[in-house]
Amino acid sequence: MKVLANDGLDQSGIDALTLQGFEVITKKVPQEFLIEYINEHKIRTILVRSATQVRKELIDSCPSIEIIGRGGVGMDNIDVDYAREKGIHVINTPSASSESVAELVFAHLFSGARFLQDSNRKMPLVGDTEFASLKKAYAAGIELKGKTIGIVGMGRIGQEVAKIALGLGMRVIAADNMIGKASIKVTFYNKQFINVDIETEPLQEVLKHSDFITLHVPAQKEGFMIGKKNLKL
Repeated sequence: MKVLANDGLDQSGIDALTLQGFEVITKKVPQEFLIEYINEHKIRTILVRSATQVRKELIDSCPSIEIIGRGGVGMDNIDVDYAREKGIHVINTPSASSESVAELVFAHLFSGARFLQDSNRKMPLVGDTEFASLKKAYAAGIELKGKTIGIVGMGRIGQEVAKIALGLGMRVIAADNMIGKASIKVTFYNKQFINVDIETEPLQEVLKHSDFITLHVPAQKEGFMIGKKNLKL
């Protein structure tokens, strides 16, 4: 079976598939040539991340496709229901990236709270001549400990974010229409752990009481979740 990993695939994944007899192709085929390439090479499985779009036109035009795989959680770039109606298996990897995404959230939070992006750019350029003013500006940086983080969407990623936040000593509040209470287990290196139950509440309340907001929800039909009215809260 030929597998096209159009958005790339880690070597460990390539090795695992090859070991099972699959032919793995990692060539990046531009979207406009994808249908032609799939049909020419009789691709039976296409693996994507977020860049490649697998829509109705491609599904209808590529009868050889049997499996569509998404390396990640969200499948907004795939017409999932339509593909399944056509008998195509559509799969994703819901747990694979949760910890990585949660860590990235805090990379951004630390960077923003301490002006790291700005300081890393300006200090090498004008640090010698404007050190005093820059130092004063960056002294406004704040700690995350003791602050309140509002997590919108308490799925796998949201819960991983909550674990890190609790470890930092942050207050965690959350909004999720599908979950009433999230039970968070924070495990430490020595196998000790704590359990924390987080009751979800309406989005409006989370927005009012949070110092930081992090969103972990599917793409919204309106194109956004937080608008002008929400920001006023």
